[in-house]
Amino acid sequence: MDVSGKGVFLTGGARGIGRGMTEALLAKGAKVLFCDLAADLGKAAEADLQKQYGADNVVFRQYDVADGDQLKAAFEAAVSKFGAVDICVNNAGIMDERVWEKMLAINTTAQIRGSQLALDHMRRDRGGRGGIIVNTVSMAGLSPVYFFPLYTASKHAMIGFTTSWAKNPKAGEMGVRWYCLCPGAVNTNLLVFEENQVHDVDTLMESSKLSMLEPEEVVDAFMKLFQEKKDGDGAIYAVVKGRGGVFRKRRLVDADGESNPTLVD
Repeated sequence: MDVSGKGVFLTGGARGIGRGMTEALLAKGAKVLFCDLAADLGKAAEADLQKQYGADNVVFRQYDVADGDQLKAAFEAAVSKFGAVDICVNNAGIMDERVWEKMLAINTTAQIRGSQLALDHMRRDRGGRGGIIVNTVSMAGLSPVYFFPLYTASKHAMIGFTTSWAKNPKAGEMGVRWYCLCPGAVNTNLLVFEENQVHDVDTLMESSKLSMLEPEEVVDAFMKLFQEKKDGDGAIYAVVKGRGGVFRKRRLVDADGESNPTLVD
């Protein structure tokens, strides 16, 4: 998809990967409404980006995506501003096992709500003009991670939700493409830990540092995603250090013919 002129709704856009996504989309000619709970960071990002790309092309709104009414209002603001949302990026997320209910509300429930809002708006079979829905998930959604069982659960749920919609036999009729963007560990404030948040932070960081991605690498893969030919059941787009974006598939049987859902390149 050529993103030039497209209307974009993006959550968690005031910093880190979300800020990078917003700027990369604007640089390619898209129009972006991004929301975040961090008002000061969001307003500063808006002012900076409006200077570069124009006040009509980028707008910040402070909303709590965990609040269903606020999320709906944010999405409707994007539709009102741009006439339509062609790309929905559910990017907001947190990692804190201590507040697991809040984490599930942001990482899972809000992404599902955002996806449903976008789908209802985009569906060609119901009067929309089609579009793309991207859920920022994680490599933690592809395998067990004992450090973060609840965070991992929130990400596994989004893999199941997104790939299930992507496999819908009416996907072509709907005109909506679905993706999970699944980066490995990224060097952002998501990986800043408080005491007792995890059992063994030192081991985690030691195991992650060799493969840790910079935010720019994830943003580059994200933008590449719009130009990739969609694989048959490839809604999963992993971001791997040294390889960039890689489609992955679900394989439902192993070499012996036994039922064994796995993920392969």
